[in-house]
Amino acid sequence: AFSFASGRMALYAILKALGIGKGDEIIIPAYTCVVVPNAIIYRGAIPVYVDIKPTTFNIDPAKIEAKITPKTKAILAQHTFGLPCDLDEIKEIAQKHDLFVIEDCAQALGAEFNGKKVGSIGDAGFYSTDHTKMISTSTGGMAITNNSELASKIQQVYDHSPFLEKSQIARILFTLIAENFLYL
Repeated sequence: AFSFASGRMALYAILKALGIGKGDEIIIPAYTCVVVPNAIIYRGAIPVYVDIKPTTFNIDPAKIEAKITPKTKAILAQHTFGLPCDLDEIKEIAQKHDLFVIEDCAQALGAEFNGKKVGSIGDAGFYSTDHTKMISTSTGGMAITNNSELASKIQQVYDHSPFLEKSQIARILFTLIAENFLYL
């Protein structure tokens, strides 16, 4: 596990560690936070939206394969509102097309799928700990993987990531103080 200043940065680090870049496509759910496609775009890759199941708000595995092209490199499996998406189907599709599975666990801390914690099932996962999440550090995120080779690559990204500038730290601190004052 590697801590970052945000969940978006954790996703960016995972994408970079997986070698995903310019022109690559990433399958993502059509219902997601703007930070997900932003991280993909920051890498030069292209988010490809797939419709969701109306009962769970998670990506509909039955609609994924129609969006896969030779440029597709990964499927982002977002666990919306704490409900794990169908990782068995998603992993089966990913294996069939030689794709990575990245789990978005920003809203699913502690959730399980078939007895396993989400974030530990795909190739990598990420969490967010910003002020809107279940566990808040005001800002922050984590990139996780149980693949030692991928962990080594994420470590390299982590080691070369610049620390926040003093103005950014001051803005975060001000926000934290203001929110605590306003919500007391």
